[in-house]
Amino acid sequence: MTPFIDTHCHLTAPQFDEDRDEIVLRMKAAGMTAAVTIACDDEDLPKLAALLPQYEGFLFGAWAVHPEYPDHREADVDEIAEVASRPGMVAVGETGLDFYWCKEPLDWQRARFRTHIAAARKVGKPLIIHARDSEAQALEILRETRAGDMGFVMHCFCGDAETALAVVDAGGMVSFTGNLTFKKNDALREVARAVPLANLMIETDAPYMAPVPYRGKRCEPQYCLEVARTIADVKGLPLDEVLPQITANSRRFFRV
Repeated sequence: MTPFIDTHCHLTAPQFDEDRDEIVLRMKAAGMTAAVTIACDDEDLPKLAALLPQYEGFLFGAWAVHPEYPDHREADVDEIAEVASRPGMVAVGETGLDFYWCKEPLDWQRARFRTHIAAARKVGKPLIIHARDSEAQALEILRETRAGDMGFVMHCFCGDAETALAVVDAGGMVSFTGNLTFKKNDALREVARAVPLANLMIETDAPYMAPVPYRGKRCEPQYCLEVARTIADVKGLPLDEVLPQITANSRRFFRV
């Protein structure tokens, strides 16, 4: 089996409390060699800290306060950098802008984003970017702060091809999740066709957004293989060519 990596999942989510160990076994049986699991607030961080040592070298972590949470405690640059320096932690995030759930004025959200970027620069780790209905605005801040120096990935990308190629030009990666496989998402598949293979990664955002043929079920990290299949299909390439490149991209980006 060709190894592959889920670059964005949430294995600390309560949806996995009953069978987390079994899920990891299924991930390994499917050919996975790593997954990056994200903690999104203070409450989530201890769960992640307890999980990573159990699967050292297989599960890796990232943490930041999610942009959807206006009333959560704001961590400063030093604290975020310290957390990102801990064993098994490979990135700062997810962070960014969310104009879908949150409405202006959003000065607090932009300030939080800039704090996270500064922390990533301090610790020398890449950024995992959440940009919902805000891809262009998030990219503007990433360019202004030269976030490409550290590396960044637009996770669960849902923008257009022009923005995706601008992400690449700014030194970023583009990552697709299960929605790439949805029947009515031809426009997003055209974006995947346009982005160079060297700048693509795959993810699930598990337990959310399970790809076809698992749509409607709880999503598990090994399902990101279906995202890779779709990328191969739209590019007219064999999966055996696409998957090793995407896996190499992910290893290089997260330095695992």
